[in-house]
Amino acid sequence: MSVLKGLKKKKRLGLLSTALLGLTLFTAGCSDDKASTESKEGAKDKGPFEMSLMFNFDGVEFPKEGNEVEKIIEEMTNTKLTVNPLPGTAFEEKLPVMIASGEFPDAVPIPRRHQQYPYVLNAVQGGVFWEIGPYLDEFKNLSKINSQIYENIKYDGKTYGVPRVRPMARRVFIYRQDWLQNLGMEEPKTIEEFHKMLRAFTFDDPDKNGKDDTYGIVMNQGQPFTYYAPFFGAPNKWEVKKDGKFVRDVTTDEFLESLKFQKQLNEEGLMNKDFTVIDRPEWTAAVETGQAGVMIDTSNSTQNIELGAQKSNPNAKFSMFSILENGNGKRIFAEGGHNGFFLFPKASLETEDELKKALKFFDDLASEEGSNLFAWGIEGVHYNVVDGKAERIPDTNADDVGAYGAPLATLTPLDNAMEGTLTPLAELELKLTKENEQYMVSDPTLALVSDTYLEMGEQLEVLLDDAHVKFIMGELDEKGWKAAVEEWKKRGGDKIAKEYEEAQKKSKAKK
Repeated sequence: MSVLKGLKKKKRLGLLSTALLGLTLFTAGCSDDKASTESKEGAKDKGPFEMSLMFNFDGVEFPKEGNEVEKIIEEMTNTKLTVNPLPGTAFEEKLPVMIASGEFPDAVPIPRRHQQYPYVLNAVQGGVFWEIGPYLDEFKNLSKINSQIYENIKYDGKTYGVPRVRPMARRVFIYRQDWLQNLGMEEPKTIEEFHKMLRAFTFDDPDKNGKDDTYGIVMNQGQPFTYYAPFFGAPNKWEVKKDGKFVRDVTTDEFLESLKFQKQLNEEGLMNKDFTVIDRPEWTAAVETGQAGVMIDTSNSTQNIELGAQKSNPNAKFSMFSILENGNGKRIFAEGGHNGFFLFPKASLETEDELKKALKFFDDLASEEGSNLFAWGIEGVHYNVVDGKAERIPDTNADDVGAYGAPLATLTPLDNAMEGTLTPLAELELKLTKENEQYMVSDPTLALVSDTYLEMGEQLEVLLDDAHVKFIMGELDEKGWKAAVEEWKKRGGDKIAKEYEEAQKKSKAKK
């Protein structure tokens, strides 16, 4: 019998098949399949709950089955895990295929930007997933999640997903602090000061090696073109006027000014010319190897970037900031407060009891015990408890913990974990994300549905992204870029704006 027969439901087999995931599966002989299945069904309420998972993993190598972290998680949650990690690109390609096939793991992780993709919305509206809102009060930790974050991932006013909580404004400029000190410069507070820093990082030998081998900022193909937009006063993708009309960022002068700034950086050689083709490994390597002095990422990445850089240069020091003023006050775009969320398929969780067991798995991971694991690692291996506080053990590698914690944590681990000693960068991360909350600009469409966007939103976003790239690279002038925006409006943009307006009216009427 195939080893896949050991999974809890035959409907899950497609998830693990070579056709869907491209994984090599080995077979092992056994006796009667039917007898084995009946025995498993009869014992399922007595033993651990069999939990099958698939998620994104971009590390070098995922921990082997049966590793210590997996054993701790299984014991803590009373589960038996089947984990199938996939690299980011493959993971995102498989999700639509998996949902179309109707063959699922027990929890489907939806990436943040896929929230309104047609394949997800159509599946939710088609009844593929459980509505979990009525059950959340039964779970101590899941019910503690900020209600606004749940609001941001609702569909038609109902809660289907458990979010992987993140600070709502956590984007930062990660920079080489030692370079800035070498140049005798201060951390920039304005767009103008930031521009001067990038020029100095490019032309003033910031690493003091006597070579012309550095540049200002590295960007990659997966990054949006809106990082500078809040500083120029542009909306967070959409804004609602007093008359209820929805206005898209690309139709504003402020957004165009932010693109002009990016074009200037490109023209002056302050950023990498290959930003349209490099992926994350090359992107982080540019900073870690001392080629680029700045990157834009989430605040929790800074510590790992510094550690990566210090492998080849022990003196490398990093810091971070979030906001650059430019005559519009302090502004930063709010995100949904999550890095994607889990949906729970009815095909693999066939009963209410099984749904509750799957929810309990995530609730247990968010407990103090689970939070301690994800925040600090394994006691005695990665940290010790000193005077009631977690104290990290130097020179220990917690990559195995991170391989599970990053994709599976729902509440931010430090929310429930014991108090502990944090590094200066970790302290700065908490400080920045807290301060940013008072300057957030929200996207009003996060929980709204536009049928036109469902139908052709992806194609329209590609149209805009292509225009942004060509404008930054000098292949499209301002007139050409505006023509592309007009094309976006004619092909569906104006209709999407109108549908969001109607959706908001309906939402307010329900309240």
